Amino acid sequence: MFNQPMNDKTAVFYFSCIPYDYLNQRPQQLFRAWRSSFTDLYEFYYIDDLGVRRFVTRCLHHLKQRLENLLLAKQNNSEADAFVLTCPGIPRSLGRHALPKWISQGVLSFKVTNFFVRRMLDKRYGNAQKKVAILANPFFEPFVSKDDFDLVCYDYLDPIELYAVLYSASEFYQVQELHRRLVAKSDIVFVTAQNLNEEIISISDNKDVIMVSNGTDADFFERNKKSHEIADYTKTNRKIVGYMGSYHRVDMDLIYTAARRLAEVDFLLIGPIERIIPLDKQLGLRVRQKPSNVFILGTKDYNQLPAYVHLFDVALIPFKPSDIADSSDPVKLYDYFSLGKPVVATRLKELKKFDDGRLLRIAETPDEFVNAIKTFLEYDVEAWRESRRQIARQNSWLSKATLIIRSIESKINENTCA
Repeated sequence: MFNQPMNDKTAVFYFSCIPYDYLNQRPQQLFRAWRSSFTDLYEFYYIDDLGVRRFVTRCLHHLKQRLENLLLAKQNNSEADAFVLTCPGIPRSLGRHALPKWISQGVLSFKVTNFFVRRMLDKRYGNAQKKVAILANPFFEPFVSKDDFDLVCYDYLDPIELYAVLYSASEFYQVQELHRRLVAKSDIVFVTAQNLNEEIISISDNKDVIMVSNGTDADFFERNKKSHEIADYTKTNRKIVGYMGSYHRVDMDLIYTAARRLAEVDFLLIGPIERIIPLDKQLGLRVRQKPSNVFILGTKDYNQLPAYVHLFDVALIPFKPSDIADSSDPVKLYDYFSLGKPVVATRLKELKKFDDGRLLRIAETPDEFVNAIKTFLEYDVEAWRESRRQIARQNSWLSKATLIIRSIESKINENTCA
């Protein structure tokens, strides 16, 4: 063990549900906001949710960054220094060859993950005065002990039912059990939607549950809206309706219906569809059958997104209605609002508060969806656009990160005085 002196900072470990370099969602945004504003009293470590291959890649990248920093005598300025690398075990398959369940989900997997988590806590980062764990991934629950942390928090981002789409019935049951155990273990549960709040209270009615909705970096979108030259779409005098994000819950048929009925309008779809098509044959078929005025442009670097959103005359949130959708607070809403874009959405409970006919319109049917798009294409005024931008500024990632930190401070003080 390294014999490092105790410091007076609090170490916050964010056990993420997505790798740091995949998209830019709530985990990465919160982490960056913390790093930019709270390092005087805190140390922040992002725990990547990695498979073995990505773990090795990340280690090599981290080592490269460290060597470059040493050469430049800037050891403490690299964002890479904030990473703590863990390995969540062995993947379920290697290429086409499935691994035995006892390897991929059993004792060996547990021991590999536990080894890296213990090493992280006991070796390099064991010198903080206080330690806080924030878990956005229930799979980390077995490796986070109350004995190791002064506070354990759960950042509950999406309904646990979302895992039912990704796993078998037996595996989903195990996820549900991890979820329940994590709720019971947590001192604070942060939720993004009212439905999630009600669910946590139904599991544990005496739990501290704090609503921390999603947000945006409005300054980033405004600053970068003209900074990228778009090469895969040529702007004409045609109006543009756009979508940005993943495709797991998107109603492609609804988009295609609107595109066919609005043939004079171009529809731009931005997001990692190329990652999903190999896993979803039906989606691949729908992509090949798209109308000619639909442009599916694929994954874009985060820095490029403002330039694409800037093109939109109307932005879409076309999720298939479901209990999962009703428990979601889409980050893209606040990103769209950052540039003042009007939004047409399907029925989502968390969006109803914005459905005033000026900021956003919710459509229950294809006819309503098309008519809402047409209304915003024909009539949208600067006062409405400024109201949207104001909502985006009020929901900055820094404000969300601050709320979480202040809640943690309050709970630590409460526990200290108890």
